[in-house]
Amino acid sequence: MTFASFHAVEVPELLARGNGAMAARALRPGDSISLSASDGAVFTYRCTGADVEVVPGAGGAAAVELDEAAFDDLVNERWSVFGLLYGDRVRVQAGDFLALAGWEAGLQALWFGRPVYDTDAAAAAQGVDLRRSFSLADDDATLAGFLARTGFLVLRGVLADDEVAALNAVAAAEKAAAAPGDGRSWWATRADGAEVCCRLTYMAARSPVVAALAHDGRFTRIAGLADPALLPCTDRLDGVSVVIKNPDVISGLSDLPWHRDCGIGGHRVLCPGLNVGVQLDRADAGNGQLHFLAGSHHHAAQQGPPPGSDAAVVTVEAEPGDVTVHFGHTLHAAPPPSSPTAGRKAMYIGYHLPAAFDAVPAGMSYNDVLVSRDGGRVKSVDEVVAG
Repeated sequence: MTFASFHAVEVPELLARGNGAMAARALRPGDSISLSASDGAVFTYRCTGADVEVVPGAGGAAAVELDEAAFDDLVNERWSVFGLLYGDRVRVQAGDFLALAGWEAGLQALWFGRPVYDTDAAAAAQGVDLRRSFSLADDDATLAGFLARTGFLVLRGVLADDEVAALNAVAAAEKAAAAPGDGRSWWATRADGAEVCCRLTYMAARSPVVAALAHDGRFTRIAGLADPALLPCTDRLDGVSVVIKNPDVISGLSDLPWHRDCGIGGHRVLCPGLNVGVQLDRADAGNGQLHFLAGSHHHAAQQGPPPGSDAAVVTVEAEPGDVTVHFGHTLHAAPPPSSPTAGRKAMYIGYHLPAAFDAVPAGMSYNDVLVSRDGGRVKSVDEVVAG
C-alpha cells in the first residue's frame, strides 16, 4: 500500500475505531506534523485535544518527507523514526527531528492501536512491590508473573564469584584489544578528550566461556519465563555484548537515555524478546545503574516516563553476580554515573523468537545503522541531528 492510499483508505478506518483518541493521550492540543512522500502527497496530523485529525495538505508545525520505501518501513515497523534518522532516510523540511520523535508514540497508537503509557498504566504497575528482587530459588510461576506484569526482573546471586571473575577477565582482555572501527566495539569521548570503549559485541564468537553462558541451564530457564520458544542470540543482533560505563562522557552512547531495545527498528520480529544482564560490577548511582518504567512493555514508544508516573520508575542496585531481566520493549535508561571513577560492566545475552533469526542474518544487527557512520563512533541522537 502506498503512502497516499494508506492515508486515503487505512487511516480513516483507524480513526473510526477510536485510535485517534488513543493517540491524543500522547500529545498536546494543537500539536501537528505534516508527513509527505517524495511524489508530493502530503497529509497533516493534528491533535484536537481529545482526538487526532488527519487531513490532506501541508500546515503542520513540523514537516517531514519520507520516500515510499522509508514510509513502508516505518508503517510496518521494520525501522523506527530513529532508525530512519541514523540511516539518513528522513528529511525534516520544517521544525526539527525531535518533533517527529515526539509524534512517534501518537503514530503508533493511531496506526497500530498500541496504548499510550499514562497515569492509569503507572498506577496499575504499582499493584506489586516494584522494588522486590528474587533468586533462582523462587518458583517459575512467581518469577514469570512478576516479569509479565512489570516488564523486568532482578535476580540475586545467579553467578558465583569465580564465574564473575572469569567473565571480567574475558571482558578486560576484549577491551584491551578493541579499537575504534573494529566492528566489535563502540566508543565514546570523555570531557578530557580521551576515547573510551563503551561496548563490546559478539563476544560469544571469541570466548568459549561466554558462548557456554548463553546456553547455561540457569539462563535458558530465565528466558523460558517469558516464552519457552526464546533462543539465545549469539551470532547476530550484536550477539552477547558488554556495556561499559564511563565517567564524564560528552560524546557517544556510553550513557543511554530512555529507550526500548527495539527503538531503532524490528519491533515485530524482536519483541517479545528478552535481555538478560549479568552484573560484573556493583550497579548504583555512582557506578551506573539501570532505570525501568514498570509495566511499559505493552505500550507505544514514548520518549520517557510521562508526568505523574514517577512512582513506577524503578532504579536498580545490584551486586556482581546478580542478573537483571527485561523485555526489549520495556522502557529503560542508563543515565550517566555520578562517580569520577565509574566503570561498571554488564554482560547482556539476548533471547529471541525464531522469527528474529529468520529476519536478521548472522553477523547483522539493527544497531549496524548506528556504527556504519562516523568511523564506527556511535553518536547520540542530538549529535546526529546537529550534524
